[in-house]
Amino acid sequence: MSQLAELQTIELDILREFIRVANSKNLRWFGMFGTLLGASRCGGFIPWDDDIDIAMPRPDYDRLRTMSHLFAEPYFLQTPANDPAAATRFMKLRRSDTTVIQAIPSVYTNGGHMGAYIDIIPLDIVPDYNAAKKLQQVAHSINKQMYYSAALDENDGEEVPAFKEDACILAGGIAGHYDFFADRYENYCSKYKSGYYYAMPSLLGERGCQVYDRKWFALSDELDFEGLKVQVPANWKDVLVVSYPKGVQEPALKYRKPKHIDSSIVDTRRSYKTYTQRYTDMLCGIEGKKTYFFGAGDSLRIWLERYGDNVDVACTFDNDPKKWGATAYGVPVRNPAELPRILMDDDRVVIVSVYHKEIGKQLEDMGVKDYYIFLDGLKYKRERQ
Repeated sequence: MSQLAELQTIELDILREFIRVANSKNLRWFGMFGTLLGASRCGGFIPWDDDIDIAMPRPDYDRLRTMSHLFAEPYFLQTPANDPAAATRFMKLRRSDTTVIQAIPSVYTNGGHMGAYIDIIPLDIVPDYNAAKKLQQVAHSINKQMYYSAALDENDGEEVPAFKEDACILAGGIAGHYDFFADRYENYCSKYKSGYYYAMPSLLGERGCQVYDRKWFALSDELDFEGLKVQVPANWKDVLVVSYPKGVQEPALKYRKPKHIDSSIVDTRRSYKTYTQRYTDMLCGIEGKKTYFFGAGDSLRIWLERYGDNVDVACTFDNDPKKWGATAYGVPVRNPAELPRILMDDDRVVIVSVYHKEIGKQLEDMGVKDYYIFLDGLKYKRERQ
């Protein structure tokens, strides 16, 4: 089975779980965008598509937001409120035993839950296109405040690096105020209580301000989707016309590409934690281990000042031959070619460099698979969460 087919199979499983809960609670929901197009055209996925989109009228969406307890592991209903590190703009139903990483943990937050998912998008009432456009713009601004507030909270209990603090404050982040902004975000998106149209201001780009006649969603129909029954608006053809203003004809071959496979780390057989732990678990179990570093610049200094006490520091490696045989912040610097020969199974390797992606690949090419990455800005704990 191809990677695309495996991901589609996982997403179908997630959709099946969503349908179970939504239908048991009489919630209204509709297949949207590529899901609606695929159901109407071929009874399932568009062959190159690798995501599923669900839209829900705001009252039903808000009810579902309170029902995360109905989804047992490995399923996780991620909302803008319950996973600050992700600061998602709308709900996603995810599977914890899988991986779809679109952006590796950054210096701002650890990224939150990164399992494979389906999108669940609220349909909010608006009076017209201009109101939808304004709603989208302001909602995006509030969402930025959510993210940068979460970024400040990431360092709760320790000093926030100056560069991170400046960026977060400039973006409107306020430490300890994530819940306030998350609540404000939902309230603002749903501010209109009457109007003839639906919009999805939680989306970016043109789709976030497209307007749909609410009457098109007053009644629902069912279409087949890979053996499942998917609810669709009774006027689904009108919905597709608005969703695809340039037409629904198949794109040129060069544009028939999956959304995730080509731009994300996708693994349908291992949890995302397998990938993110090297960014988040650097200090876990470090006591008593001989620790080697890769990098001899300022990141090494910061690491040693912050975490160096009671750590058995062996040496550091660097790709600059001019540094070999010297010391950096009191640590001997050696040729990376020596690392595989001297590294023991219980030793720890930590990359302390802004070029961590390139160095990570270098280590893996050398046969070193077990390594960790220091990002100045994240808070590291000595116990796994």
